[in-house]
Amino acid sequence: MSSKRKQKAAQRKEEYLQPEVEYVAPDPNTKITWPRHLVGTIDDSRFIIIWPNNINSKKTIQNGRRVGLEDACDDPIVHEMSEVCQYFKLTHVIEPYKALPRDLRAAPGRIKVQLADPQGEPVNPEVPNRKALMRRMGQLIPKLTIRKQREAMKEAKERELQLQQQEGAVAAAGNKKKGKKKGRR
Repeated sequence: MSSKRKQKAAQRKEEYLQPEVEYVAPDPNTKITWPRHLVGTIDDSRFIIIWPNNINSKKTIQNGRRVGLEDACDDPIVHEMSEVCQYFKLTHVIEPYKALPRDLRAAPGRIKVQLADPQGEPVNPEVPNRKALMRRMGQLIPKLTIRKQREAMKEAKERELQLQQQEGAVAAAGNKKKGKKKGRR
């Protein structure tokens, strides 16, 4: 009887140690197409590619920034860039897991945008070329509501961290013994 208990205990221990779902790294070739109804029907090989570094004001020209500081924004992400492309009604493909080869620590992802139709005419006259689109992204991204929400969440986390650090410092200061010698002298 005790051997059955041991067997069951060992079996439960094995089940507990095995994870329910194993982690699988995301496929770097994942693509998200906008508008959705064009999934699988468009050839994005002729689209232009824009990386978040191209419009990041914290990067230098050598690190990949392609617009002036006045037209750049702080730490853009691919989702925000997609919002701007949707505003201009530009067909685009998001590749969220691609990494910029020259700066692997940069914000992940890139966006491929169709600026011209097959005849070579601009799809949207407001953004006739890559440079104009990057400038408009740099101007519009700070005004996005998702950007403001992301910044608010970031500030809340920073405040919470500061409070935890202050509480830890107060608790550590309260445990100090002043004026007493340790050990026998």
